[in-house]
Amino acid sequence: MSKPSIEVAIFDTTMRDGAQSLPEKNQFATGAKPDITRRIAGLGIDVIEAGFPVTPGDGEEVADVAKTVGQTEYGINTWQNGELSGRIQRSPIIAGLCRVALADIETTWDSLNSAKRARIHTFISTDPEHMRVKFPDKSPETVLAMGRDAVRLAKELTMDHPDATVEFSAEAASTTDWEYLERVIKEALNQGADVINVPDTVGQRDPEWMKKFYTRVIDCVVRTNPEATTSAHNHNDLGLAVANTNMLVGAAIEYAIAHSQTVRLQCETTICGLGERAGNADVFPVVAGLFKFNPKTGLPVRWQFNPKKSVWTAGEVMGYADMTVDRKSPIVGSDINKHRSGIHSDAIEKGGEGGHELYTPFHPVFWGHEQNAVHEDGKFQGRRGREAANRKE
Repeated sequence: MSKPSIEVAIFDTTMRDGAQSLPEKNQFATGAKPDITRRIAGLGIDVIEAGFPVTPGDGEEVADVAKTVGQTEYGINTWQNGELSGRIQRSPIIAGLCRVALADIETTWDSLNSAKRARIHTFISTDPEHMRVKFPDKSPETVLAMGRDAVRLAKELTMDHPDATVEFSAEAASTTDWEYLERVIKEALNQGADVINVPDTVGQRDPEWMKKFYTRVIDCVVRTNPEATTSAHNHNDLGLAVANTNMLVGAAIEYAIAHSQTVRLQCETTICGLGERAGNADVFPVVAGLFKFNPKTGLPVRWQFNPKKSVWTAGEVMGYADMTVDRKSPIVGSDINKHRSGIHSDAIEKGGEGGHELYTPFHPVFWGHEQNAVHEDGKFQGRRGREAANRKE
């Protein structure tokens, strides 16, 4: 029997959830998706959701991504409990989102099937209020059947593609009646879904609640199909998207230890948290959390990512939307290694090579910044910080 572990995949939906949230003047230019996606793939992202193929014009762009980025292998660092464990060459999974309408699923597959690794991602709302408004003439049993039939068709379409997968999302899962959600999950898994995604679609839950919720979902998924993946998709309306996503990993670690079970996870994110309203979980602090918060339990926690490319990639992707990375953006913002307080600068300078760790929770250079600590002069800077600032000018 193999040793239990946590296998974490990073899913990026900048090209779908992020793109659809941009104001018209900032929308990614037609034809730019392959170039933007190529930069995201260089981060070592496992799954890239390239778009919503039934949107007019988007199917062609998703197909372009599948034929280019989806056919290219990228060098990616692999990590175990925060330590570099190797380097691999692989192409990312290229995904497309679609409703459970059968024609949508077929259109999506037509756009994706040239990728080396492709994924149909289909979804339906399961929250009672969502169902009442969106499907006023349909019962919950009919909605359940719609999800089941969609997964069945997606699985049939991908049957001859050796590396294709199917993801099913229960939209607004975090506000869905548990007994009903459990039935929906099991039906999707029994039809062959490889990934079950349970979004906090409107960002309404807190980390403590989400951890308990994820534990129940993981148990349901693992008991139905231990090879399947449990996925988190969190929105940032209350500023909790990253924290709630981190709870998926925490819940999985406790479950894996308690049940001596390998658990497969997926964290859905975007570059700099782009997404509807207040945005999605930001990929950079989510991955930084994997490095920072892995408990020393002896349980292997594995993921793939190229941290050194983070700052550059963030700037490049935001640039395609004619936007800049906010200077306070976690991990990649230009302020995260800046020190303008005399007390801080004095201590950092006295601390020598590792002095920045006194006031920085990670190594900025590790994430692609040029320096671990930069001192800037100003009203609140002290003598030692001013000297350091002047030396580097």
